[in-house]
Amino acid sequence: MNRQIIFMFSGQGSQYHQMGRELYENHEQFRYWMDYCDEIVSSLIQTSIIDILYGTEGKSKPFDRLLYSNPALLCIEYSLANVLKGMGVHPDILMGYSLGEITASVVARAISLEDGMQLVVDLARLAEEKTQPAEMLAIMESKTIMTKFPDIFLDTCLTGINFEGNFVVCSLPHTIRHLQQNLNKKNITSQILPLKYGFHTDLIDPIEAEYKQLVRKINLSPIRIPLVSSVGRERVREVNEDYLWEVIRYPVNFQQTVNQILENGNYVFIDSGPSGTLATFVKYMLSSNSDSISLQMINQFGRDLDAIERLRRSSFSTVG
Repeated sequence: MNRQIIFMFSGQGSQYHQMGRELYENHEQFRYWMDYCDEIVSSLIQTSIIDILYGTEGKSKPFDRLLYSNPALLCIEYSLANVLKGMGVHPDILMGYSLGEITASVVARAISLEDGMQLVVDLARLAEEKTQPAEMLAIMESKTIMTKFPDIFLDTCLTGINFEGNFVVCSLPHTIRHLQQNLNKKNITSQILPLKYGFHTDLIDPIEAEYKQLVRKINLSPIRIPLVSSVGRERVREVNEDYLWEVIRYPVNFQQTVNQILENGNYVFIDSGPSGTLATFVKYMLSSNSDSISLQMINQFGRDLDAIERLRRSSFSTVG
C-alpha cells in the first residue's frame, strides 16, 4: 500500500506551558533544534522561549501572551518536524492550520527559519498593539446550531470548521462569555481557547497593511515541498503576502481541506503540533474502512517519549 505522508501544523489555541518538556529533557535531537530556535527568537523578544516554556512561573495559567506563544509554536513544530526527519520520515505534503501555515511555509523552505521567527514575532506585536481584545470559543457540536439558535450567536463570527461536530467562533470577550453561558444551558460543550485576538475576523483588519509590508521585506523562495492550505485551497502555488494574510484573516475550513485530500487517495497524517488536536480532527473524518491513518507526536497529557517510539515503530516501511 502506497500512502503519502502529510505533516500537519496547528495554530494558536494548541499551545500550553511545558509543551514538549519531556522531549526537551530526554530527546537529544529535539533539544538541539529547540535550542537552535531559541537562539534566533531570544534576540527578537529579549528573553528565552525555553525559560518561558519550561519555567515554573505561570505554569498553571493559560499560555496566551501572543508575543511568546507565536514563536513558541514555531519552535515546537519546527523541532518536531526535524525529529520526524531524523527518524527517516519525510513529508510528501505539508498542511498548516492558521499560524501553522507559517510553520508549514518554513518547513517547505519558502521562508527561512529566521524570517519566519521575525514574522510571527512582528505579527504578535502588531496584534497586541493595534487590535482590540477578543476571544475564541471551540464548540463541540455541528455548526448548524448557529442557524438553529441565531439569537445566541448574535455578533459572533465563524472562524473555523474542524469536523462535523466541532467548530470555532470569535467575538468580543463579553459576547463570547454570554454565548458560553447560553450553550451551557443547552448542555452544549464549549471551551474558550487561549487566544486574546480576533484572527480570522475583521477585528484584525487594522494590521493588514503593515503586516503585508513586513512580508514584502522577506526573501520568499519557491515551495520545495507541496503545501496545502486550510483556508479552502487545495494546493498553494506561491507563498506571498496575499497568502500569508489570508491564512490569518479568513475562516479555516480544516474539514473541507482534509476531505478534498482524502478524495485523492490514502495518507498518513502526522500531527506535528503540541496538542494532537489536528490528529483527533482527522480521526473523526476517516471512515471505518479507510486505509488512511492519523497519528500524533505529543500532547498535554505526557508520555511523549512513548508516543515518539510508537511513531518510530509504525508501518512507515509501507509508506511511499
